[in-house]
Amino acid sequence: MPRILVVDDERVLLKGIKFNLENEGYQVETGVDGAEAVEKARSGRFDLIILDLMMPKIDGLQACMRIREFS
Repeated sequence: MPRILVVDDERVLLKGIKFNLENEGYQVETGVDGAEAVEKARSGRFDLIILDLMMPKIDGLQACMRIREFS
């Protein structure tokens, strides 16, 4: 089953995205900031990572660049 990491600081939006992706058969993990995105990406293998650009701690672009360093 494909694994997706979805990271967004708007929890209502995050919940809706997770609900819809799971209904389509995906395994979904979530995070609420860029630092959590990097941590989860480092500890698990994901087929797709969806990042919000404007998030606390580390923005989505910085998180993406850090993830690309090790994946």
